[in-house]
Amino acid sequence: MTLRAVSGRTRAESVDDLRTWLLNLSGCPSVNHTTTATCANPSHDEPATWFYVEADRTEGVARMRCLSCGTARSLLDSEERWTYPPTWACLECSQSIAEVAFGMHLEDDNSVSWVAVGVRCVNCGDLSGVCDFVVHGSIDEVTAAL
Repeated sequence: MTLRAVSGRTRAESVDDLRTWLLNLSGCPSVNHTTTATCANPSHDEPATWFYVEADRTEGVARMRCLSCGTARSLLDSEERWTYPPTWACLECSQSIAEVAFGMHLEDDNSVSWVAVGVRCVNCGDLSGVCDFVVHGSIDEVTAAL
């Protein structure tokens, strides 16, 4: 794990570092499970991991567009409440391509009550949270909707 601070911003070298960052969030429900976003479109030889992300943290909506195939998917119930937010861009270098991970608060071994969406800039490694969701469902149901 290589998390470091540069000019007061947290930087990371990999999506695993992003997952660690999510596990250490404070001022919110504790994150005790993480997962990484992938695009499993059959056109990929391997699942793709780079995305454009549109998110509105105030309204709690987000969607990801796969950089490789262009497939877009709304997260959880975002499509029903879509607000047409701008595409995320790194605050440090303005890059719009990110790796994405989800941090979840599990009430027990199977029940998810909260999800945070974090991104890692693929250019400079800057980390940021783009939105969060209050949810009620099993880990399998919530993960399938991400």
